[in-house]
Amino acid sequence: MSTSPALFAGLLDDAAMFPPGNAAPADAIAAHLRYRSAWFAALVGPLLVHHHARWDEFVQAHAEAGSPVLQVGIIGAATPPAHVPAGMRITGFELPVSELPLPDPGRAFQLACEVTTAADRAKILTGISERRRDGQRVIAKFRTGGTSADAFPSEHDVAAVIVDAARVAVPLKFTAGLHHAVRFTDASTGLEQHGFLNLLIAVARSCQGADPTSVLAAVAERDTETVASEVRSWSPPDAGRVREAFVSFGCCGLEEPVSDLVRLGLLDGNGR
Repeated sequence: MSTSPALFAGLLDDAAMFPPGNAAPADAIAAHLRYRSAWFAALVGPLLVHHHARWDEFVQAHAEAGSPVLQVGIIGAATPPAHVPAGMRITGFELPVSELPLPDPGRAFQLACEVTTAADRAKILTGISERRRDGQRVIAKFRTGGTSADAFPSEHDVAAVIVDAARVAVPLKFTAGLHHAVRFTDASTGLEQHGFLNLLIAVARSCQGADPTSVLAAVAERDTETVASEVRSWSPPDAGRVREAFVSFGCCGLEEPVSDLVRLGLLDGNGR
């Protein structure tokens, strides 16, 4: 039985140009356009581009591709680049934030403030919560992986962030390392990889007021059927509430998470 379509709509932000993929802009644009016409197009969020490091070459590649319509998320800044070509629509901004006041990109854009496991997190989450009460589209962002062992936070750290965010009703976006649905140990690197369904369940439990030990157990669970069964049990209203709190995650290869969802029977392979 597949799940409610709302559960995975816009879940996957396309981070093809970031490590470890590091795709050339032309290749990232071509792949993103394929995703946008694939059966899983409804799952695909914006194409993410770094404001400083790769914007100029991205703009050139966009022109050479015929200036297609693209939704673009800007990483590393809270203001638009000087030149935004026709065909591009900026959906929001993402950048690390460790001090108040928060950046203010205006109400037309979503702002994702990257937080850490450090002591400043509670202060930043409170600031985000206050901005949200003022009607601004601000969320928190947390990094769940990278290219080295020290970039992968422990399940305890991830669970603590989820609990802290739920406590002040702040939605989360995750990024890096979430290529697969369920937590596992990568045999080739020995790295502990978090599962994006694990995080969905942990966020759902935390928003329901579950004990932190239950949230931690969700992050740490490795049995694929246990994870899939809990997700499968959610009603459409449940799915909607989960996604209000878990906005999206960035991934440099969208085929892997989509394939996992099909393999687990949570999508039927035809966009449903």
